[in-house]
Amino acid sequence: MSFFSRRLLYRIGLYSTAGIIAYSIYARANIPPETDEEYCKRKGMVKIHDQFYKYDVYEHGEMKPFVDLLTDGCDGDSFCDIDRAYQYVLKIPYKESTQSRTPADVINQNGGDCDEKSFLLATLLLQKHYRCLLIMTKEHAFLTIHLPDESKIRRPNAYVTFEGEKYYFAETTLPHGYIGQYNNIREQEVEGVFDMTSKEEIPSDKISFFTPHT
Repeated sequence: MSFFSRRLLYRIGLYSTAGIIAYSIYARANIPPETDEEYCKRKGMVKIHDQFYKYDVYEHGEMKPFVDLLTDGCDGDSFCDIDRAYQYVLKIPYKESTQSRTPADVINQNGGDCDEKSFLLATLLLQKHYRCLLIMTKEHAFLTIHLPDESKIRRPNAYVTFEGEKYYFAETTLPHGYIGQYNNIREQEVEGVFDMTSKEEIPSDKISFFTPHT
């Protein structure tokens, strides 16, 4: 092959590579921006009031045996089921982190912050189809739980109402606590509410607060 032939092939290859690179840049520049929904699905996250959280709150097959063991002896008593799950999460130490832990991480690492511990509690409750709402403020998150049987609830207590039903406070960061215990969060501090059952954000004006000071 002559010198000129080799030079021609080299140029063709060089221009082809440059063309491919230029097309890739053009194609990327013209891809429609990723929606929040697409981003959440790709990353396994959920958006709650303009913030993204690692989300793993589902009915896990591996969690069901653990919940059955945790609630052994409750014999269908819904309050017993819920309180056992709550007391278990309550005893997990509060630990902040720069990375979002999944519910399984919180158990394995024996630590979680307010939203991570709330997500774990919601995961445990969903194994037995108990409904709950996540309440978000600027700096805090906690769960509220619908109780099918309210006869054992302690007083004084705090709850929110949503669609005519009560959801009792379940603060997971207290050293000691009980379902319904007021955590000093006021209604005007709420910035977001997330239905953990339907997995969708609901307008904060759709809930009403009832606290010992109401």
